[in-house]
Parts: sequence; structure tokens; C-alpha cells
Amino acid sequence: MTEQNKHPEESGLDLFRPTAEDERKGITGITMEQEIVSVATLRARKRRRRAIMLSAISLFVVALVIISGALITRYDPFKTRDYSGGGNGTTVTFTIRSGQSTAQVAQELEAAGVVADADKFVEVYTKESKGKYLQPGTYELQQHMSSSSAITTIIEANSNVLYLAIPQGKRVSETIDLIVSGSDGAFTRKQVEDAVSNYTQYGVPSNFPSIEGWLHPGEYRFPKDTDIKKVIQTMVDKTKADLKEAGVSGDQKTFEVLTIASIVELEAQPKDYVAVAGIIENRLNNPDGETSGLIQSDATVTYGLGVRSYHLTEEQKADKSNKYNTYANKGLPKGPIGSPQLASIKAAAAPEKNPYYYWVTVDLDSGETKYSRTYAEHQRYVEEYNQWCSKHPNRCS
Repeated sequence: MTEQNKHPEESGLDLFRPTAEDERKGITGITMEQEIVSVATLRARKRRRRAIMLSAISLFVVALVIISGALITRYDPFKTRDYSGGGNGTTVTFTIRSGQSTAQVAQELEAAGVVADADKFVEVYTKESKGKYLQPGTYELQQHMSSSSAITTIIEANSNVLYLAIPQGKRVSETIDLIVSGSDGAFTRKQVEDAVSNYTQYGVPSNFPSIEGWLHPGEYRFPKDTDIKKVIQTMVDKTKADLKEAGVSGDQKTFEVLTIASIVELEAQPKDYVAVAGIIENRLNNPDGETSGLIQSDATVTYGLGVRSYHLTEEQKADKSNKYNTYANKGLPKGPIGSPQLASIKAAAAPEKNPYYYWVTVDLDSGETKYSRTYAEHQRYVEEYNQWCSKHPNRCS
């Protein structure tokens, strides 16, 4: 008998042995089994563990290679980050498009072989541009230019050029601001205001209350010494060209089309221009209907108030002294409320024939607009707009 058998109570297995009380209750305890494993099984298990380990190592190595490749591509220590000098003599005609960011321009310069590295170009531009912008246009550059040389060439190409960018829907006062700021000191605000005050000299009909509606949106390039009247005349001439293309002639028809086009452009998305122009025509042609000949455009009221807002008070809507208030005054407002472009001019000149009298944009982000024949139906859609605004308070202020 072994020492362990002499003293069974000292065996670790006694922990699982039933007590006398347990045995009377029929509890026999826990049976411990010992696994008997063959040499072949042990070897197989070892091979499996080795295979699992090798697979894990392989996956790690592949991931490391992929990450390293990406880092090398992005931060290649052997890649030339910048060329030196003004190029290798091979001309590259390069175009910067309107709306492109500096990063986008840099990527295209690198792809064209003008600069060595887009990130380096952006870095140098940030340091050396001194507030000057990469203006849209076509430039004659060279392959393998230093970033500094490319930037200087682009900026200096515009050093004698007056570049103006006028977005659509801007009011005269806002357009004047853009002309002054874009002229780089060439024009003062007083010079521009004086130039537009006598608007009939540019061929604007006298039945318009001001030059509002005639300063055509778009991009303009003039020599730096261009007279401000030449700038204004060019903008007016572009509006005249749009009117001619839309088949509009005669002072009264011109007034109606430009005024309605300016409202449509601010009240609707491009896809809805012709429909909204048709609704305005329906209202104007039916003074005894539910809308009483009132256009009821928020944009016209806010123009007369000199503000931009999506919300009006009932008092503001009732104010007849505001000659642009189309809630209180029947017919068209006193004049255009902005400078429209060709699409809205065409819509106003040839509006859609439809049965609607109301419209409301229920989602300012998507531009979803809903039309209705009656005020009751319209109110349901207005509630949709109000619900949207409650979820997007910063967009409806």
C-alpha cells in the first residue's frame, strides 16, 4: 500500500468523494476520467498548432506589407518632393476650373508632371501665396517646375487681370461688394455705386427702378486698368444676350420676364423653374381667384426689407408700404429682386401650363417642392416644411 493509500483523506481526489450522508442519499460523487492520447494524436495536434501559428504569422506579414506599401506610396522617402527651377522646357497647358480647391489643383498639377508632389505644392502655396488665390483660367506652365515657380507663374499671370466672380441670385448691393473686393483696390465702393446709379446709359429700360436684374452672374476677366463703366456694360450686355436667346423683346415684356425670373430663381430649384413660373402666371391672371392676384413670395418681401430670411412676421406680410411685398400688393413687385441667369429667364419667358396656385419647398436640403391647387392642400405641405425646420433649426433662420 502506497503512502497515498494509507492516508486517503490527503488525496486531492477526496475533494470529490461523497460523504456518508451523501451516500445514504444515493449521491455517488463525480467520476474523474483520464484521457489516454496516442503518440500519433499528439503529433497531429502539434502539426495543427504549428499550422495555426504559421497562418497567423502569414496574415500579420501580409497586413504589414499592405500598410507599409500604403505608407510608402503616401510618404515615399525616395520620392522627389519638389523640383528646382522653372521647368524643363516642355510646355504644359493647364486649366484651373471654377470651384476647384487648392488640393484638387495640386493633384492635377502632379498628374500633369508640372510639380513633383501635390502635398508639397499645397505646403508651399500656404507659405507663399500671401492671400492671393489660384484663379480659374488656362495657364502655360512647364514640366518639372518647382512648387514655388508654378505658384508664382499662376499668380503673376493674373497680376494684370481683374477677375470677378458673381454668383447667381445676388442683389445689386451684394454684387457691388463683390466687384469692390475682387478689384484688389482698383475700384472703391463709391465709384461702383456712382457707375450703376445712372443705369439707362447701359441700355437698361427706364421702366426699371434701378439696375437690379441686369448685372449678370458669372466669371469675368478684364485688364486691371479697365474702367468701371466697361465692367458694368459687359454684365448688362450678357443679360441682354440671354433675353435675346429667350426670345424676349420690348420694355414691358423685358420687365415682366426679368422680374419673374429673379423671383423664380430664389424661390425654386432649377428643376422647378418652369413649374413655379407657371404658378406665378396663374396667380397674376386670376385676380378673383383664391390667391386674389397675389404672388405671395417671401423672397420679394425680404428684398424690400433689405434682409435675407426664411421667416416673416404677419406684420411684415401686411405692410403695403413695402413695394416689393407681394403678400399685400397685387401683381408684380416694383422690380427684379436679383440678377437671374439664362435658365430662369427662359422659364419666365415660357412658363409651364399647369393647374397649380401654390408651391412650397418642404426640404431646403434636397429642394423637394410640392404644388397644390387649394390653400387647404397647401397648408398640409407648409406643415411638412415646418416639421422639417423643427429638425433643422439652423437652416430655417
